[in-house]
Amino acid sequence: METVLQSAAEALVWALGLLLLLSLSVACEGGFRLGLWRGSRTSTATGELTATSTITAGMLGLLAFMLGLTVNFAQNRFEARREMVAVEANAIGTAWLRAKLVGGPDGDALAVQIADYAQTRLAFTQADYTGPIDRLNVRSAEQQQKIWALVTSVARKSPTAISATLINAVNDMIDASLSQRFAFETRVPGGMILMLVVGSLIAIAAMGYELGLVGHRQPVLTSLLLLMWTGGIVMTVDLNRPRLGAIRVETAPLEWTIKEFRATPAAP
Repeated sequence: METVLQSAAEALVWALGLLLLLSLSVACEGGFRLGLWRGSRTSTATGELTATSTITAGMLGLLAFMLGLTVNFAQNRFEARREMVAVEANAIGTAWLRAKLVGGPDGDALAVQIADYAQTRLAFTQADYTGPIDRLNVRSAEQQQKIWALVTSVARKSPTAISATLINAVNDMIDASLSQRFAFETRVPGGMILMLVVGSLIAIAAMGYELGLVGHRQPVLTSLLLLMWTGGIVMTVDLNRPRLGAIRVETAPLEWTIKEFRATPAAP
């Protein structure tokens, strides 16, 4: 069932692109027919054509600025999620090394707990739209409590410089998980994308109106513009949804960290 839901959710991105392309095409055609009607009813003077062209160019320029701003916002969110994967992997790796430095039964038990915790964080980062995200968050919190309890026990038994660095490393590891969760939850405000879509429909309709006044279609150039514009908006939506679409955050740092845990020989 989850596979079916995931496939449907993935298809939403492409369905949005097709719907948007169709809507822009209808807006352009509606504007063109309105321009034809206007041109047939009155004699279109050169001054009117110039004014219409100037206003349309201004609308398209403002729309391009809005698209660039929205794409930049979505890209910054994507880069934040991508960077936090490396930060969290480094924090987990450091905590694991500090636990191995403590040694003994407590250090080994703590290292095992941290290694299991890394698996949970990897599952959270790789989780799809229909994945058990809430359960993974609960599991992460439970593992953090167990790890912190072991760290507290180590620090109380042997309050040394090593235990102090271990506390700092584990604290950074826990903080990194919260930052990563926040990065995954932060997205482009829905109002920005809505304004972009509505503005696109209005500007493309104005462009069609101008072409209608002139009385000449530009099917090839118009189609290319609509395709490029639709692609830009779809890319923004894809970047904005970290668990949907084709653009996903790479989880290689966490995978490398887990492989290093497995490759490190056990202490004698």
